[in-house]
Amino acid sequence: MVVRNIQLDGLRGVAALNVAVFHTILGIDGDLKDRYGKLSDLSGPHDWFAKAVLKLFNGETAVFVFFVLSGVVLFNSLMRERAPLLAKSFTFSIRRIFRIYPAMIASLLFNMAVFVWFENPFTISDFLINSTLYDFRINGVTWTLNVEMVGVAFVLLVYLAWRIGGVAGMLVTFIGSWVFFRMPDLPFPGTFRGFWIYFALGMIVPTKVGKNIASRLPSWSIAPVLLIAIIFKGTLQQISIGLLVTMIYYSRAGFFGRWLEAPVCQFLGRISYSFYLFNFAIFVYVCGYAKRLDWINLHPIEGGLLTSLFTVGLTIPIAYLSMRYVEIPGIALGRLVTFKSRMPRRREIDGPQNAS
Repeated sequence: MVVRNIQLDGLRGVAALNVAVFHTILGIDGDLKDRYGKLSDLSGPHDWFAKAVLKLFNGETAVFVFFVLSGVVLFNSLMRERAPLLAKSFTFSIRRIFRIYPAMIASLLFNMAVFVWFENPFTISDFLINSTLYDFRINGVTWTLNVEMVGVAFVLLVYLAWRIGGVAGMLVTFIGSWVFFRMPDLPFPGTFRGFWIYFALGMIVPTKVGKNIASRLPSWSIAPVLLIAIIFKGTLQQISIGLLVTMIYYSRAGFFGRWLEAPVCQFLGRISYSFYLFNFAIFVYVCGYAKRLDWINLHPIEGGLLTSLFTVGLTIPIAYLSMRYVEIPGIALGRLVTFKSRMPRRREIDGPQNAS
């Protein structure tokens, strides 16, 4: 029996909340990132306050966390399921489709209805293009689902390398991926090339390497790791996010891990996917109305935080309904469709004995 890691669920919920707040603040004033981008541009307590808010609720960092979590969860699911490789790959891919697409399609229909109500209609062509994740005309946040779907193939490739050569096989694949994605004019979905490293960091977590790293990190180190993930960018941030998820995965996150187990974090974790999808249309139009108030425009940081109370509050019940009546049935249908394919026809050793 696999025990669900509720701390990872809580982290997912907090990340989704951060995205919603971040989008709302930028929905009030899209130039805030540039205005408070450099420390040298800051002058006075309010500028530092604005910078701190934008860092604390940085939606880009939250999306990076999502991708690392996907690497962890997807790779772990492949490691623990006993089935022939071909059947396992088929089951994995089909279930991923049924996990992602039902709520996404529901969100697109919801967005179309909302936009029609506000006299900004979309066409059937727009719906079909967004549904294929080729473009994101109706729901802008679905670009991350393009990354997630391409990530399915990447995770399967790395899993095959792990089956053949353990952690060394994974490392060879990562190096090859680094070289491959640095090539210009790739005949490959361009969006994924900027985010494959987060999936790679996540896939390391359930292996013996991730376990060894976690065992050497004291629980108090979660504070500096979290601060580095929030404050910095680039390689340092990538490593810190990987360490953050590793510590949470192995229950080494101390006070932060216990906070993620709180009921509010767990609830947000359960609805996080639908919350992320359905918040888009809500923040667009709530911000549109909010910007009619002079005070909001004069104080975009404070106004954005205040407006986010409405965008979050309005999104939660819709996300809950989607989770219950769209996501859960979709997951169940995916399991039903793949039931026979996941039945092992022979005993199979799932990868090298020393690889996990």
